[in-house]
Amino acid sequence: MSKYLFVGIAAILAATSMASAEIIDWDCFDDDDGAIVMDTGASVWTQLGDTGGIPTYQLDMFGTQNWAPAHVEGWFETDTEEDPIVWLVQTVDNQTTFAWTHYEIIIGMPQAFSIIGVVAPPDWTWAITAPVSGQPIPNGGTGWLGSVDYYAGTPIPVGGSGTFGVILQFDGSVQFCTEQIPTPEPVTAGLLALGGLVFLRRRA
Repeated sequence: MSKYLFVGIAAILAATSMASAEIIDWDCFDDDDGAIVMDTGASVWTQLGDTGGIPTYQLDMFGTQNWAPAHVEGWFETDTEEDPIVWLVQTVDNQTTFAWTHYEIIIGMPQAFSIIGVVAPPDWTWAITAPVSGQPIPNGGTGWLGSVDYYAGTPIPVGGSGTFGVILQFDGSVQFCTEQIPTPEPVTAGLLALGGLVFLRRRA
């Protein structure tokens, strides 16, 4: 089964008197640790046209997620230093060994950015932690780090899927890295911890 990563990108006016920044180049890829294996050869980049004068794009990517934490890296190049808005929306197949009752997306960039919106499964709740500077970011180095916690929804079973996304705003061209961390429901988490203790005792 696949993890589908949909990245919808909309560049907007930084001010009514200024032109929108257009994204003129991009890339997005896994970090080669096997947690997420993205088939970048099947990536589809589509310019959807203007929506109310706003240039709109969509990036469709396909791959599999095998465990967590998992990382996706990439960059966007814009033609001006105005404020583009990037939608990172992920419909993720649960290929772990437990049902998910909590999901976290951590976002790091080497420059300032804002999390201005969220996409979540229909009955899930979320909490945004605004980016803070001077933090270690997932792909190494330091920069701005923010996150979105999703919780209190219908558990996503093994083999099921959930849609999680963040809406980001930043100035001009940027690199980014996300870290995705699902968490099992409490009973399952306890059983997993107990199994780990039994394994340690057997090795002792």
